[in-house]
Formats: sequence, C-alpha cells, structure tokens
Amino acid sequence: MTRCTAFWGLLLAVVQSSVSLAEGPAMPLRFPPNKPAVVQPVQDRLYRAAQLQVPFFLQQIHPWVKDPSLLLATESRNGEHWIRPNTGIIEGLAFLCRFGPYDEKLTGRSRDSLRDDVLFPMMRYCVATHVTGDRATGDGRPWGDAWQSAHWAQMLGHAAWWTWDDLPEDLRRGVRRVVAHEADRIARAKPPHQLHRDTKAEENAWNSQILSIAVVLMPEDARRAKWETAFQKWALSAFLRPADATSDKIVDGRTVAEQFTGANLSDDFTLENHGFVHPDYMSTFSLSLGCTLHYRLTGRREPEALLHNVPGIYDNLKWFALPDGGCVYPNGQDWELFRHPIWFYRHVLMSVYAQDPDAWSLMNRSLDALDKMQRRYPSGRIYGPGESFFPSAHSNLFRYLARGWLVLEAAGPVPDAFRPKQGVHRLDSAKIVLHRTPTGVHSVSWGAKTMAMCVPLGLDRVISPHQASAVGHIRVEGHPKPLRTSLIHADVQNTKDSFLAKLVVDHGKDQVRAEWTIQSDAQGQFRLKEKLVALRDVTTDEVATGLIGVLNNPEWIYQTGPRKLTLNGEPIVVKPLGGKTFTREGVRRLKIEPSLGIESDAPLRIHYVGATEMKRGRATDELYLNYVGQKHAWQRGQTISEWEVHMQCVPE
Repeated sequence: MTRCTAFWGLLLAVVQSSVSLAEGPAMPLRFPPNKPAVVQPVQDRLYRAAQLQVPFFLQQIHPWVKDPSLLLATESRNGEHWIRPNTGIIEGLAFLCRFGPYDEKLTGRSRDSLRDDVLFPMMRYCVATHVTGDRATGDGRPWGDAWQSAHWAQMLGHAAWWTWDDLPEDLRRGVRRVVAHEADRIARAKPPHQLHRDTKAEENAWNSQILSIAVVLMPEDARRAKWETAFQKWALSAFLRPADATSDKIVDGRTVAEQFTGANLSDDFTLENHGFVHPDYMSTFSLSLGCTLHYRLTGRREPEALLHNVPGIYDNLKWFALPDGGCVYPNGQDWELFRHPIWFYRHVLMSVYAQDPDAWSLMNRSLDALDKMQRRYPSGRIYGPGESFFPSAHSNLFRYLARGWLVLEAAGPVPDAFRPKQGVHRLDSAKIVLHRTPTGVHSVSWGAKTMAMCVPLGLDRVISPHQASAVGHIRVEGHPKPLRTSLIHADVQNTKDSFLAKLVVDHGKDQVRAEWTIQSDAQGQFRLKEKLVALRDVTTDEVATGLIGVLNNPEWIYQTGPRKLTLNGEPIVVKPLGGKTFTREGVRRLKIEPSLGIESDAPLRIHYVGATEMKRGRATDELYLNYVGQKHAWQRGQTISEWEVHMQCVPE
C-alpha cells in the first residue's frame, strides 16, 4: 500500500466515523434516592481534596501558542506525557463543574468560569488535535491510534457525559467523534495476553473503558451492540488465569473456558509487570471494574466479567497492605513508593461493588494519608516535590477523587468489619511467602526477584523495598559494577505461622556463592543467616551484603524527623538527603528508630550510605550488615564471611 493510499483510507475512515455518529442525548444519570449515611463524610473529604487541587492545576494551564483560544496544561505534543495529564485534568474539572457542593473560595474560580473559561477550551484543544480533528499538536502530529490513546479518550468522554446539558454542540460532536474512533479501533482488535514479565492486564482493562463510555455517550448509535460485546470481552480478558482455560464457571451466560483469550494473571492471583510481581499493576482491576459506575448510573445491570477473579487479586493486596495506607512490595517497587492517596479508589470499588468487609477501613487509611499530604502545601498539591516523577500522577488522583465521589453517591449498603490479615500467605506462582505478625511483615521472594525484608507494621514503615534487599552486592577487581546475581537453588517450607527458606545465590558466574537461611517464627522474630564462599580465586574490591533499605525522607508525613540509629547503645542521627556515610565494627545491637531492632551474637562490621537525592519517589539510605570495604584476595573454597542476625519489629 502506498503512503497516498493509506492516507486517503485513513481519511475515509475518519469521515465515515463522523457521519455515522448517532444524534440524540447521552444516557441520563440516575442517582438512587437514598445512600448510606456513612458515605457522606467520605464524600466530603474527597470533594474538598479535589477542590483544593484546582489552584495547583490552574497554575499550569495556559493558552496554546498556535491558538490562544485553546488551553492546555503541558507542552503541546502528541504522546502520553502530554495528552494524558490534560485529559485527566479535564475529567476532574468536569466533575466539579457538575456535581457536589462547589465552593469558589477553595478553587479560586466560579463554577461557570471554571466550566466556560477553562474546561471547554481545554476540551476543544484535545478534540482539535486528535486524529479525527483538524489540527496537529505542537510536534506536528495529532494524538490518537496509540497504545494508550483509548485510555486518554475515555477521560474526555467522561467529561462530556458529566457536562452534557451545558456542553456546546461542537464539543458534543467532537468528543463523540474522538470516542467512537477509539472505540471502533479497540472493538476490531483482539485482546492480547502475556503471563510473565509484562502482563497485558492493565492495557486490556484500560482499553475496555472506551467501549463502555462510547455506549453511554451514543446509546442510539448502530454500533452499540458491537461496543457492548467488545466491552465484556476486553474486561474479562484483562484478568484471566491459566486455570480459566478449562473453567466451567458461567460468566455472562457462557463458561469462562468458552471465552478464554489467554492468561494475564497467574493462578495465585498475582501478575508480573516491569519484570517482577507488581502490586501496583495488580490493582488495575479498578480500570475495568470502575465501569460499573456507568451501569449503576444509567439503570443497567453490569456484566459479571467485571468482578471475575478480582476478589482473589484483592485478597493478595490485603496481605500486602500497611497501616499507613501503602503496600509492602516483596519484589521491590520501581514506581513511586508513596502512592497512598490513589489506593483509596480500589478500596471504594471493592467496598461498594464487591461488598468486601475490609475495604472500608483500608480506604480510610489511604484518605488519612491523602489529607496529611495535601495539608503540607498551600497550592493544594498532594504529592510533594520528589515524591512523584510520573507526569500524570496529580491528574490521575484528581479524576479518581471525582469517580470515587460518584461511586459513593450511587452506593448501596457498605459493609465494615475489618479483620487484619495475620499468619503466613504463600504465593507459589509468584514464588513469594509473607508472614504477617502483630508487629511486622516478613517476606522472602525467590522468583522474578530474589530478596528478603522485615517491614514494621507502623505508620512509619522505616524500610524501603530495595530490590537488592538482603542480597546486597559484591564488586570484584577490575569491574566497577557489582556482580550480577542469580538464584541457584531454593527450598522454602512453611506452616500457618512460620516459614523457613534456604536459598543459594551466586554473585557473578562461578565467583562468590551466598548460602542463606531465612526464618520467620511464630513469635514474630525474623532470622537472617548468610555464608559467603569464594567459588574460585577472586579479589574483591567491596563486599556489601545483608542490605536493608532505610527510608529517610525529608517531608514524608509519617517520618517525624531525621532517621535515628542506635549502635550498641550509641545514637547516630542521619539527616535526610545528607549523604552521611560511615562504617562501624563490633556491632552486636542495632536499632533503626522507631521500630526495627537487630541483634547478632557475633560482632558485625556494618556500613551505612546516606542518600543524596530522591530516587523513584523516595530517599533510600542503604545499611549493610556485612561489609568488607578494602581490596582482598580470596582463594577458591575460602569462606569470605559468615554472619547471622535476629530482627524484631517493635511497636512505635
């Protein structure tokens, strides 16, 4: 096909999509007459947080240089980091322009001005620069037909739905054109699947949304049945497990096996993204499950597919939950660590739509963190500088505040009977074992990542999920980078209230072998033992194992000051981002204030490296329990080091 033929084919498809759009209204919203009294205080918190963010966003919104009548909040480009923040802000603003007890003293704008002078010009920019529009973004290309553009378009669709009665006719047509184009593209496609390293669960879940909002905006369109069928397929596909290939469970009138398109979720209800088991991506069921709101607000019955396998995923997330509203990350975390505010949304969905008795309390933990985080800044921003590096972090939270409020506005009875998880939880597909005690969470992972942690169950979690936790690193002569590690053998046994893991990990190829014994007992004690042996003659420049990542953040809400360590009774204060580095010999007792105690029968040589900058949204100092810093030659078979510690989490 020539470029000319392809161009005219695309143009014809756009024209056909435009002319076939059905006229008539969007589906009207129908709120139930009564909602539980318990939801109103939560709605008030969500609405206030959303309003307080408006001044922060207004500081960013500016006229487009190519057309000052159009507004945007970013540089004008066609990719994710430039379109998605705009559509997220648009969705949040549209919510405030339509619903709730609006207070212009908090936003700095009247509701009419926010709608007419900010929201609509932003929507016109996004409509004009989509592939169905007549403009290109500042980089010379329109947005759309991209891996994530259906996700951005559905935000625009929600904004149009919520403001439909006030929406000018040109925006009604324009948004419908954008949404129909992206919905048709997804409806024609086949849901992908991938079990290891890079799940397609999130992508399938976000793509499902455009199909649902297309039906809401264009209920009289001839394509409605096609969109509805595709929505159910994409939503179900997102969180299918290998076991579903033979499942005779009936979902939406057919067995799951008949509808199986491939697995994105392991049989233990975990999934992998970015190359490891990732709780953040496990929570992306909120993308498709959130479409339940479309059905509840329009008097329709939602597909059963929206909750398929979701309770199993959520149960795992409850095992990972921490008192501060965040998560423990047994495989580490490469996104921001302090994502507490946004997690409220998954808990709201599970409370209202799945009737989960634990979700309401977990939601309130997240909202407590959100409130404290927002109170730090007069601008209304929630994430502090350095706590987030994702361009859409603020706008994502803004629009989830809106959706959470609406979910509660249409809520039925809300159960609240929280029972904290305790005991051992083993995930065989993920190769992770967790032990939740009354004071801590002990974890070992021997799959995508090999690491171990002892995390206190307090508001100040103390421990950072460093992906080299316990393993540490070894550098050899002539190689500035640490040796790569590989798991050689794992034997992990557990009871209902203890586990014992024996792991063999090699540093480099046939260079240094680490033999680990990691034990968590019924009394809440975590024991870590390591023996390092040279597998051949080798000269090390640095041996630094037994790593504990220590959170030491300058403005985090639950850290009350500089991190304090006590070594054999001697207090040492480590200021956040100060880069303080020290080595101590003969250490038998060590405490990381306020809640993690460490003891050793034999003296340790420890090494502490203070962070100098925020990385991945937090400041992580590194404490090594076993350290040989000088150059040293080892003979084959020689024991480099052998040590053992006992850790105990203590109440704050």
